[in-house]
Amino acid sequence: MTIKENIIKEKTINDINYELLKKQFPHAISIDENGKYSIDPQKLQMSLDPSLANIKEDGYGLNWVGKKEAYHTAFSKNYKVLKPLNDENSKNWDSTDNILIKGDNLDALKILRHNYFEAIKMIYIDPPYNTKNDGFVYNDNFTSSTEETLEELGYDKEYVEYIENIQGAKTHSGWLNFMYPRLLLARDLLKDDGVIFISIDDNEVAQLRLLCDEIFGGENHIATLKWKRKKQPSYLHGHVAKVMEYILVYSKEEIEKLSLEKRTDSNTRMDNASNDISEKIIQKGVRVKLDSDIKIISKGIYKNKSMSTEYLDDVIIKNGRTQNEVRIKAQFRNKQSEITKFIGNNVLFITKNYGLRRDLLEEELEKRKAIIDLITNWGDNQDSDSEMKSLFGEHKPFNYPKPVQLIQNFIKSIFSENEIIVDFFAGSGTTAESVFKSNLDDGNRKFILVQLPEKILVKNGTTKQEKEDIQKTIDFIKNELKKEEPTIFDITQERIKRAGEKIVKGDLTKQELDIGFRTFEIIEDSKQHIYQKPLEDMTQDDLLAFTKNTVETSEDILYNLLVAESLSLSIKIETLIEDKLYLASNVAFVLGDISIDELIYELKSKKELEHITIYSPNISDDKFTLELQSAVSSIDIKSDKIRFRG
Repeated sequence: MTIKENIIKEKTINDINYELLKKQFPHAISIDENGKYSIDPQKLQMSLDPSLANIKEDGYGLNWVGKKEAYHTAFSKNYKVLKPLNDENSKNWDSTDNILIKGDNLDALKILRHNYFEAIKMIYIDPPYNTKNDGFVYNDNFTSSTEETLEELGYDKEYVEYIENIQGAKTHSGWLNFMYPRLLLARDLLKDDGVIFISIDDNEVAQLRLLCDEIFGGENHIATLKWKRKKQPSYLHGHVAKVMEYILVYSKEEIEKLSLEKRTDSNTRMDNASNDISEKIIQKGVRVKLDSDIKIISKGIYKNKSMSTEYLDDVIIKNGRTQNEVRIKAQFRNKQSEITKFIGNNVLFITKNYGLRRDLLEEELEKRKAIIDLITNWGDNQDSDSEMKSLFGEHKPFNYPKPVQLIQNFIKSIFSENEIIVDFFAGSGTTAESVFKSNLDDGNRKFILVQLPEKILVKNGTTKQEKEDIQKTIDFIKNELKKEEPTIFDITQERIKRAGEKIVKGDLTKQELDIGFRTFEIIEDSKQHIYQKPLEDMTQDDLLAFTKNTVETSEDILYNLLVAESLSLSIKIETLIEDKLYLASNVAFVLGDISIDELIYELKSKKELEHITIYSPNISDDKFTLELQSAVSSIDIKSDKIRFRG
């Protein structure tokens, strides 16, 4: 192999270890200004066992009172499960790919971490801003509710009461304790090239920037955007005009710049640092942007900024074009068929540093122009008011939602037509409507929204007008939506329904647009608490808990098994035997007593089958369990592909 001067040097073991550690522990690993690697042992210890971490907690910012407790909360055991609401609470259950979850987003994130780990392209959240008007209705019930846990984490006794009371406090420490576990879990959901957008105002923007630098890594801060939320300012606090909010943008790992501004470039890379190395064939006739006196590219490895391109064959060049077919290895982002299409359309070319780029196809240029035109408009509060009134009439049941245009711009900026968008502070449901409208370009984006069923109370109003507006909202939910205890979730759910129906009614060519959603409620799985108790400590109340708020129906069991098996909540399920045997993707689920013969008969024709999951509590026949392993070998299922859960 010919070695060129610009060959990429082989990574040292230190480089490799740094990349591995940085991916898992971004807050604990860094490179100093001299290029030296550095590990913060206490931050690393925090990731492994917070009780042994010597973290200073006498201020706020990167270190604040309760930080270890908040970290512990993120990864403490989850005692919640999902209950599918396959009734009027959902829309188009069997065909939709969208998910709406009713419950605390901390619980939701812990559940979603099982089956959407590193699967999400984009997250947008609009969390509480910690103003004098905000109140934390999220009751994290930190494990700090017990002195024993706090003492196990290494807190002195004088701190215990303070930390227990800080939950929900309008202080920097209280707000950071609230946000820290949620952002830690959110990072786990993101793909390597995933992006999170966080709306915030000036009360906590400084603290949030420090917090996100720690969680995502300062080098992954893409931008802090300023958004003008009002056309006309309100003059408050000494005649200061309050018209701006901020959006912090972070990626999970370093990615190319998002198209949040007007883009004039008309070409794009062919490789991506997050992709695996693969070999592709490059047909002859490709343009070459090298100096005219270069007539051959010798086979070898050529450095291309942070990546490399390996030519497995010599490339012959004449009149600015390649004369022979060559094999190239790189971290390609495109399939072979797409590369062949680019060559056929004369858009692929070899760059001056021996890499590969391509001009955009005509249809891509048109789409980019449309996106540029779109991003000149970000929307404001007046737009969001109009959007709510168009759905609910003159009395809008939600104050200060974000405008559709704002979130739609974020969705468009990631240049993706088939990804999942998550919003775990769903509010009025703007993100869902933004996904619907973004899909008018024939895209297939999906959403997962989470909203707490926060009760709507008149006493939350601070002025007479606000209290009147809140009462109108309560009356609307009770009278029109027929809900006895009005909550914010009721507005979220209704807004999604009305927005989707309005879109397809306004564009009859989009009747196939997915405007549905599957709704799930987070409930307590009381059995899990009981499993932690010794038999001699069981009480009558514990025994009664087995029949209260526990997963009971086959549908309940099935969807929680999907979580356990890391399958999407929107996956299509085939019923083989009602209440007993189901198929989803490559997994068969046995939920009730069934004979071995029935099982084999139903599964023998399922070529995609790889695993069998048995819900043990519902299997009463010991013979079935004993015969199972040998029986399923006849359909090429090995014993290590059988899982017993429950």
